[in-house]
Amino acid sequence: MGAQEEPSEQDIQPSGGELILKDGKDKRNFKRYKKEAELILKASSGAFKGRIIDYSDGVRAVVSGTNSIVSGLMVNITSQELGIEFLGEVVWSKKVIPDLQVGIKRVDNLRGSLRDFKLPDILKGLQKTTSTGTLEIHSDAVHKKIYIKNGDLIFASSNQTDESIAKVLLKAGRINIEQYRRTVEISEQTGKNQSIILAELGYLSPQEFVWALKNQVEAIILSTFNATDAHFEFQEGPLDADESIPLRINSTNLLYHGYKKVNDLLYLKEECPPMDIELRLAKDPEELAQHLTMNDTDRRIISCLNGRHSIKEIPSLAQASDIEVMKTIYALLNIGAVELTGEPAPETAEAGVDDEIVEKIDEMHNNYKERGYYGILGVSEEATEDEIREAYYRVAKEFHPDKYFSLPSEEIKEKINAIFAYATEAYETLSDDTKRRRYNKTLSAPTARPPSKAEMAKERFNQGRALLMMKSYSEAATMFAQAIYFDSSTASYHYYHGIALCRLNDFKEAAKALSEAVRLNPQKADYIAELGHVFLKLGFKARAQNTFKRALEISPTNERALEGMFKTEKSKKSLFGSSENFLMKISQKYGLKRKR
Repeated sequence: MGAQEEPSEQDIQPSGGELILKDGKDKRNFKRYKKEAELILKASSGAFKGRIIDYSDGVRAVVSGTNSIVSGLMVNITSQELGIEFLGEVVWSKKVIPDLQVGIKRVDNLRGSLRDFKLPDILKGLQKTTSTGTLEIHSDAVHKKIYIKNGDLIFASSNQTDESIAKVLLKAGRINIEQYRRTVEISEQTGKNQSIILAELGYLSPQEFVWALKNQVEAIILSTFNATDAHFEFQEGPLDADESIPLRINSTNLLYHGYKKVNDLLYLKEECPPMDIELRLAKDPEELAQHLTMNDTDRRIISCLNGRHSIKEIPSLAQASDIEVMKTIYALLNIGAVELTGEPAPETAEAGVDDEIVEKIDEMHNNYKERGYYGILGVSEEATEDEIREAYYRVAKEFHPDKYFSLPSEEIKEKINAIFAYATEAYETLSDDTKRRRYNKTLSAPTARPPSKAEMAKERFNQGRALLMMKSYSEAATMFAQAIYFDSSTASYHYYHGIALCRLNDFKEAAKALSEAVRLNPQKADYIAELGHVFLKLGFKARAQNTFKRALEISPTNERALEGMFKTEKSKKSLFGSSENFLMKISQKYGLKRKR
């Protein structure tokens, strides 16, 4: 992961504690830590002593007593001081008399101590390299896993009782202490997963399950940012987590709050640009508002990042402490939301206000309360939690106060604040089941619009997805069937109906459902491959083989189709050797054109 070439000295310019290239972009995937430590380098020509200059997913080091360490050589690196040992490949080497300076990238699993590596830096590096695998973190009896797919955080697990899904619901007030104790008691007696028990006892609806699971995962990851006396290892490869769970974890927000957990002011000043440097936002304030959860102090600090104020001026301007300012700037820098500037930011924001914008603000301000909570967000009373969240983001993007912080008119600012406050109040009310029911009772019955068939279908589909995650396959199949009743034209409804029926071993009906999904979306390789597996279950080997071939013609690397080909060619697999050879033979045999 992350092979890097050593840049020449003329290509580098200093900026605070980091080195960045002249084009302003850090081309490294993993952040380098500057620290000298002794190492032992073992190569085919012998073992050599040296010292590490800096390290990340590899090391830059000075080695003594040899000139034979050349690019492409495989070596073993050991540093007792840093507690690292790994197999590496020499990427570059150059003579620095009397020693040899080398750059070595790691070729085995990334691992080490969180005392030396910062977890946000690890996650950001894996995000930049779009890696897929499991990051395991352990310390004594504590064991956590963070699951990453194509660089995105998709799941997390922990063996800590305080981070169980039942505890998350208890802390949020979604269940009471007696319900929590009952859940734990049954789990200990039966060994069942708590989420299944919560559903069986009626404590947890499908919608609440997704909410609770997402909050549990975020809590596990955020709590791990504080860990220092722990070791980690990233195992690249297929995941053993259920990837069908649509958690939509906001990785940028988690990284932002992870970086903000650093409380060492001296370290922050070393890592940030000099105090007389002026910074400005690389992203629009309303875009940040959509991706980040910020407090009032954060917003005041961000409003000062306009390219006209130095870092040392911001604490007094934002009425914030030095460490709060440095923590916020450090976090924003690391998520790429702030950039250095040697010239003032454009003055267009203060030059005046567009008449069309003023008219839009006035129109909304004149009747925003009459619109009600659903009206200001622009959603129906049957809107799902996801639809409400997305609608709020749209309104926040258009009417967030940070978007207009530089406007000279205090009257406009007051109107914007009023609109945004009401939209936030609407979101907080409608995204909480209890508050939403209470609010709905205040609405007059005639104003309620009956949901459309498409809306009812989508609601049943979302319920079916949640039930499928909870392994309630019969109930899930029923929900998907109802979704199809209201809207039979959506391929994904038939596909998931087929998946649920497969879990119930009803392969004949599953084949019908999946065939309809393929008819509606004939270019979806995943649908076709799944149909092939159902044909295998029904004993139709030739039909299955043709189906897998069809899927591979659309997507030559589709894993489910390749898995099916392996099964149909099982008796011949040993003749092909590696999976790559097998894939090549399959391509040749069936005349498939492979993408390269």
